[in-house]
Amino acid sequence: MNLNFTPFNTVAVSLLVSSVTIGALVFTKQPQATDLKLSYSSYVPNQTSVAALKLTSETTGYAVVRLDEYTLDVSFDYEKFTNDYGVPGSEFDDAMITSLTIDKIHDVLGNSVSDFTDHNDHYNINQMLITHMHKNRMLGGV
Repeated sequence: MNLNFTPFNTVAVSLLVSSVTIGALVFTKQPQATDLKLSYSSYVPNQTSVAALKLTSETTGYAVVRLDEYTLDVSFDYEKFTNDYGVPGSEFDDAMITSLTIDKIHDVLGNSVSDFTDHNDHYNINQMLITHMHKNRMLGGV
């Protein structure tokens, strides 16, 4: 009997035997497909926007904010200050919301709803108000 013991032959035979064995196991075992049930409700991102904003004085303002299917009437206090990008000549007027009060919340039909907002909503509303002031050049400057 003429057998050549080489590492290549050993690896080739091992791969052949293991692939046949795995193929036979896969062929005999047919798993049943199950319905995927989520443990959480499907997530829809928030639809938020500033519908209207009015600065009532140098430090206060009033805004109407849309948060999903709700309309929030908010009043806020803010501080204006000069900011820059660290380069001479890059100064611009900026603001920081110091106090945010949610006055009323209405649903789509106009019914009053109790306050359901949390600190994340307040943070996002603050950022939207500041962004709205920048885009509409309400803080002064060009």
